[in-house]
Amino acid sequence: MADLNEQEIRKLVEEAVQQLGSNVSGEAVNQVVREAAAKINVPVNTSAPQPQIQPSAVGQNRIIVTAFGKNRRGILAGLTGVLSETGCDILDLSQKLLQEFFTTMLLVDISESSLPFEEIKAKVTAKGEELDLKVIIQHEAIFNAMHRV
Repeated sequence: MADLNEQEIRKLVEEAVQQLGSNVSGEAVNQVVREAAAKINVPVNTSAPQPQIQPSAVGQNRIIVTAFGKNRRGILAGLTGVLSETGCDILDLSQKLLQEFFTTMLLVDISESSLPFEEIKAKVTAKGEELDLKVIIQHEAIFNAMHRV
């Protein structure tokens, strides 16, 4: 029996969301991931309490942007500027400096953007590369489901 690492779990969840669509409920993603794990004989803790998705969050076009790297002037302005240019709304933001290292996590509403998720992701990732940051962007449903599995 094999144990999955975080990257393998992320791939399972991303595949589930891709198959089910980006507006899928957390419970549907859980079900698909559990079935996939059972097929490859990987245990999933089904007795652990599962966080509930708030009804208002179901069907929303929200993404999580995580970025980290060496701190320098203009990082937050660069990332938030691209999000603003693409018509996105930042709902929540957290940032932390640990000596010379910078990390940020943003909850972003993309429902008013005229651009599709993949294009927003490409633009923000490109800006991150320009700023020497590692940027991870994922739908909120994927992020939530990863922490339920």
